[in-house]
Amino acid sequence: MPKQSPNKPAQKARRSPRRKASSVRLVEFPQARGRIVERVELSADSDFPCVSIRFTDNTDLTVVINPWLAFRAAYSSWKAGKQKVLKRWPVFRSVGI
Repeated sequence: MPKQSPNKPAQKARRSPRRKASSVRLVEFPQARGRIVERVELSADSDFPCVSIRFTDNTDLTVVINPWLAFRAAYSSWKAGKQKVLKRWPVFRSVGI
């Protein structure tokens, strides 16, 4: 890599080429790892639709949901990388704004 002239401002790092857009996105919440869940609440209130996960240490993870989306929940067991759905709930639609 050639040396940069001291008179030029530092160059920004280049981004790697973009991968093909995927319809699947994954968001992880590392702050919740290892915490004990006290309760989980789903609110379809049009003022603040959300899923709230309360932990026993009095912390809370709240995920706000856009009201035009449906919420679908499943409780699963994972063994050897395979999912076995133990319980499914009906689709829950909040009242739009």
